[in-house]
Amino acid sequence: MSENWLCSMGWHLGELHETNSIMVKTDSAPPGVILLSAGRGSRMLPLTDGIPKSLLPVGDRLVLDWLAEAVIARTSGEVVVVTGYGEEKLASHVIERFGSRITLAHNDRYEQDVNILSVDIGVSALHHPERGYLIVETDLLLDESAWDQVFEVTRANEGLSCWVCDGVYGPHLTGGIVHACTQGRIDAVDYQPVYSPEYDGWPKMVGLLLVSPEQVEEDCRLRRAAIEQSIGQYYLMPWREGIASLPCRVLQLKDAFARSFNTAIEYQRACASFLATRHCSPNNIENKVVSE
Repeated sequence: MSENWLCSMGWHLGELHETNSIMVKTDSAPPGVILLSAGRGSRMLPLTDGIPKSLLPVGDRLVLDWLAEAVIARTSGEVVVVTGYGEEKLASHVIERFGSRITLAHNDRYEQDVNILSVDIGVSALHHPERGYLIVETDLLLDESAWDQVFEVTRANEGLSCWVCDGVYGPHLTGGIVHACTQGRIDAVDYQPVYSPEYDGWPKMVGLLLVSPEQVEEDCRLRRAAIEQSIGQYYLMPWREGIASLPCRVLQLKDAFARSFNTAIEYQRACASFLATRHCSPNNIENKVVSE
């Protein structure tokens, strides 16, 4: 680990000590949180005509509000929102509702990016990326139990990164997946948007990745190498290729609600289910959703 790299990433050698050749932070400062909100959400048109998915209403708040409020209630660490499509509306809302508690970082290449560049921009916006970071996609909803389980992991300081999962891969649940041994250590990461039975039973990613301080350098190195090839890829792809050098485990949520959405119908169903867990009225979304 070079001193130049450490300095460029905001590390201070006086804050570190060496254990078994691994540089470890001596303080217990919380990891940063990066909320990815740059994408257009074209599969959700016309709902996202002029606004990003994260500004869609869910009950009496917006998607981003539910996510950011849950995060802020559980950490004193840095919080970054990466903007792109609909930047002015998103930035205005964040500033008005959260003030200086949230840092904004803009991805001006959001139209070409899938989300790997947004992650890199978010990491670069952190003052202390060496403390690790929780990457959160903003097209999802989680209940209090799910958030509690996620932040319990951030405080555990296990030296392992963690992919948050809910449910298992199958004909009706495809996309980002992991394979783990019986002890929960991940030995494979993949993206399978079209159902293939050979992946049946693999834990299904929710849209959250905790990068441990011990994996920050390698995560950044692999991601930036991937970005040099193309920004038209998911941030999980460097993990698929470099899993052998990125020790991580799976957090399989238990007795919790976690739902992502990529279409208008998925959004409608996620909202209704989420609000039901909170005993809220869904009337705020009734006029916003394309009927099935």
